[in-house]
Amino acid sequence: MPKCKEKNNKKDFFVSERPAGGLGKSPSLQHHTTGDTTRQGGAEITLQTLFNTINTNTGRIEKSIAQLEAKIDNLNSRILSVEKRMDVAEEKVTTITDKVGKAEEGNNQTMHLFSSIVKDNLSLSRRLEYLENQVRACNIRILGLVEDNDQKDLGTFLSEWIPSILTSVSLPSTDCITRAFRIPLRETRSEQTCRIVIAKLASEKLRNEILTAVRGSGEIIYKEKKILFFPDVSPITQRRRKAFLEYKAALFDIGARAAVLYPAKLRVEWKNQSYVFWDPMQVDRFLANKRSSTQQPVPDSSGSDSD
Repeated sequence: MPKCKEKNNKKDFFVSERPAGGLGKSPSLQHHTTGDTTRQGGAEITLQTLFNTINTNTGRIEKSIAQLEAKIDNLNSRILSVEKRMDVAEEKVTTITDKVGKAEEGNNQTMHLFSSIVKDNLSLSRRLEYLENQVRACNIRILGLVEDNDQKDLGTFLSEWIPSILTSVSLPSTDCITRAFRIPLRETRSEQTCRIVIAKLASEKLRNEILTAVRGSGEIIYKEKKILFFPDVSPITQRRRKAFLEYKAALFDIGARAAVLYPAKLRVEWKNQSYVFWDPMQVDRFLANKRSSTQQPVPDSSGSDSD
């Protein structure tokens, strides 16, 4: 029996013909190679895009950093300018503080000097007042003496008239009154007001004798006018005496007793204590203190319990 032709062929059974265009490759391998190439191209495109994006963002960041550095430089320059201004301001503040300290020191010295000047002025004023009162120590001030034709020589008239009204006083001679004159009236006074008479005696002792006799003689009348005799004191003393007389009523209202002493002092008795004042301002402070101490507090009834 003849053999089959196919069996006599010595080719491998599993070897099949491949097309020439596949270069000896199988279709599945060819398809796999094409897929890898496509993927590689896509990866290259993705990396390029990422690289471009990174470059773009890097440029933006560098630009932002440059802008930030410019702003920081500007801020640093401003800070330096502010620091310089602060240094100048601190120097000015230090200078002003020094000046204020010197001004306060000068003010304290001025206040101390002012206080010293006030004390010296007060002392000089009191000494001047004392000297002026010493100069006027022999003078008598006569109020209410009517002017008439009999008083052409005022000194001679007083030398004769005073012993006639004061029997206890005997003037040694007509020359005991060395000078007598009338003080001119102020413009505000009426013409009917009698001018004050100033009589200068030979001695202070004689003046004191006349004033003592006047106090013991009672009321003195001349031509239906009441005559008053006073010691002659300086204008400063007169003002202080007038102020003390005005304070007497206020002191009486708070229960104190007051008396004006010669030449110009005020003695006050308050609750078995005695005070002597030389200055009206001291009396004013004394009154304010005593008035505040005598004021009783008003009881508060808002907190009382009611049954």
